[in-house]
Amino acid sequence: MPIDQELALERVLSEGDEWRSWRALRLGGDDPGPIPAIPGQDPRGAFTGPSGRLSPGATGQGLCLLVVLGAGDMGPAAVAGDWLQEAQTPARAWLDAPDDVPGELDTAAGAKVWATASAACGLLAVGRDPGARAMDLLRGEADVEGRFTGGAYPTFAAAGAYWQVEGPKTEMAEWGLRWVREWDEEGWGPRERTTALTFWGAAGVPPEHPSVELFLDALRDGAPPTGWSEDLELTLCVLELLSFFGG
Repeated sequence: MPIDQELALERVLSEGDEWRSWRALRLGGDDPGPIPAIPGQDPRGAFTGPSGRLSPGATGQGLCLLVVLGAGDMGPAAVAGDWLQEAQTPARAWLDAPDDVPGELDTAAGAKVWATASAACGLLAVGRDPGARAMDLLRGEADVEGRFTGGAYPTFAAAGAYWQVEGPKTEMAEWGLRWVREWDEEGWGPRERTTALTFWGAAGVPPEHPSVELFLDALRDGAPPTGWSEDLELTLCVLELLSFFGG
């Protein structure tokens, strides 16, 4: 049974904090007022990663979520973009610790790829230039099948970044998106799919793209009617993405 938006939003509003309630009201068509402070975002604009440290990868992902929410021109997005540009290394990349990469990281080197791909995708989504050097560094991290060093999450983000830099259906983006599609049966669940769709939605990958269709169908078919009882954020993200991509 597909997720019931009305019932799921009611649960988010009854159990969620101010940030989630603001998003739920906005999604339901109400005027929620000014955007509140976002949990996990530092006053300077950075988002914290799984380890609790300020993380370029988490910040890029957070910036992409704001774009999907239609809040890419609001204050939290502006300061996130500022922080990312200031956090770029002299080599024009971004760095995260391995324990700040979501999911399973199959090599420690993937932490740099995750941080750089996510930061670049987020900056591009709000009209900022991550620099040619960052994209050149990422190009060297893709294998012949389209997978980027580190596995799923770096590949989700890198595909979104290249879709924006090189245009729709270009080689780097399409190889990454194809790899994701072909490896979808490797036990990926709703968290992986919502993360991927957040990057791709912010990047402008259309809903009719085969990889987007595959992940949207899986979310529609796999969501409980009122969402995940133990995970309000996942429930809300699924509702937002289904709405963003048109149902």
